[in-house]
Amino acid sequence: PALWSVSEVIDWLRSRDIDENVCTVFRDHEVSGDVLLALDVDILKTELGISSLGKRLQIVDAIAEL
Repeated sequence: PALWSVSEVIDWLRSRDIDENVCTVFRDHEVSGDVLLALDVDILKTELGISSLGKRLQIVDAIAEL
């Protein structure tokens, strides 16, 4: 995952049924694999503007499974 492109990260998000709005945010912020692995709940909220706690936790759990 650390070597994934932004497109590969988006594909992975979609495979995990992550909301399409989140995919757009990740694309806009150019979240590649190395960046993905560095994300946490706080960064998702403060830097990426994902306000929903449920969505943030869903993403963090999915990343942990990688």
